[in-house]
Amino acid sequence: MSTRIGDDSAAERNKQPIFDALAPWLVDARRVLEVGAGDGTHAFEAIHRLPQVIWQTSEAPAHHRRLVAALVEADMTRLPAPLALDVRGAWPAARFDAVFGANVAHIMDWDAVGALFAGAGACLNAAGLLCLYGPFIEPEAALTESNARFDAALRARDPAMGLRRLDDLDALAGRHGLDPADVRPMPANNRLVIWRRRSR
Repeated sequence: MSTRIGDDSAAERNKQPIFDALAPWLVDARRVLEVGAGDGTHAFEAIHRLPQVIWQTSEAPAHHRRLVAALVEADMTRLPAPLALDVRGAWPAARFDAVFGANVAHIMDWDAVGALFAGAGACLNAAGLLCLYGPFIEPEAALTESNARFDAALRARDPAMGLRRLDDLDALAGRHGLDPADVRPMPANNRLVIWRRRSR
């Protein structure tokens, strides 16, 4: 299953505001795992914006080769070798200070979303962060017209896809040792949502 809908122009367009919002949370981070790294757009930005961070990319096995090729083409020798990560399977044995994913929750089925939170909860250091970017449904706010159209298009493509409610994600996070930390408004009706790992 692809981790993106459409091409990566959206990732290129959104990388600056994402890292403007994300960087302050990662000033003390040393190892970050990116889930669904696509063509490496966010990894390339991380090298420049967060030089202290070892940014570990990963992609679903079916799309791993594309990520490998993109990193080779860009000669990204400063990045670790990308991982083939099925969120439902085994996660890296290494510990991370943050797990980041852009535009992944709404294209995973709900079981995969649960596996994402479980895996993040297991591999994060104490006080580590799970950071997800994308469109979400906020129960206290009306869904924007553009997000409603996007949600309908996703569900028409696959009924298992769709925008996720933040209260559902908070409940899921809580079951895996993660507490809400921030919901940051982003351009084009997106959000950067952050959960923090409880002390072990």
